[in-house]
Amino acid sequence: MARIVLGHRDGALAIRLARTVLSDLSAEWPDTQLLLRNLPGHPSGDHDPVLEALSAGRIGIGVVACESLRAPLPDEFALVAVTRRLEPRLALVTKHAGNLDALPEGVRLGVGAERDVPFLHAGFPGMQPEVVGTDVDKALNRLAVGDLDALVLPASTMIMLERRDHIRALLEPETLPPAPGQGSLALVARADDDLAAEVAYSLQHRPSFDRVRAERAFAAGLRERALGALATVSEEGELHLFGAVAAGAATLHASVNGEAREADELGAELAKDVAKQLEALA
Repeated sequence: MARIVLGHRDGALAIRLARTVLSDLSAEWPDTQLLLRNLPGHPSGDHDPVLEALSAGRIGIGVVACESLRAPLPDEFALVAVTRRLEPRLALVTKHAGNLDALPEGVRLGVGAERDVPFLHAGFPGMQPEVVGTDVDKALNRLAVGDLDALVLPASTMIMLERRDHIRALLEPETLPPAPGQGSLALVARADDDLAAEVAYSLQHRPSFDRVRAERAFAAGLRERALGALATVSEEGELHLFGAVAAGAATLHASVNGEAREADELGAELAKDVAKQLEALA
């Protein structure tokens, strides 16, 4: 019997998602022994516990939230599949206001990632954003005791952790763009591991995969920038990609349309367009 180990990062949400993937793959591959392995360690810079375990051969498939997966991936790895995407937008959590514009001057706003801060400084200069990380319950507790006035967190995280009832509003990308790939789950394998790739591909959701490819190509073309992106795919296979970059006191918005099968090219094209706009501002 073939044996494949699935590796995932630590954390309540990562564990829940990995168990779902294990269950789905086990149903598809009953004659393959599939195991889960928790990989502690916070990804930062070149350090990623999942990619390190893949490279060392300790796991065969990495189960990773797309927004935290570096773009582009080193050639050693392949993004084999993306499961059906959940809600990609950011969610506003607050006791009173229904949108960001209604929040008062000087509001203490907890955000999930450092990436969100430049966008808030550009679009809502009166706010005081603070990175609260990925522990949703801890952030909600701080809101409850008045340590924070509001939160902006990925809606998919709130939904998966059964905290949907705390969401006051979903934020459109023009207001505060989501991270590329947000709300999506990636299955990654070594580029030379055909069996792992075949197993992982059985969970492929093609429209979600194309959306993520476009967003990641946009991110790859604008490395080390505070950026956001959101792609949609119509039933006819047309892809629309929205991209945004925080540039000081301003936010640049741009978009492109094309066929979903050309997702990588569309993302790269939009990145070049935005890069030219950034050069003009410099």
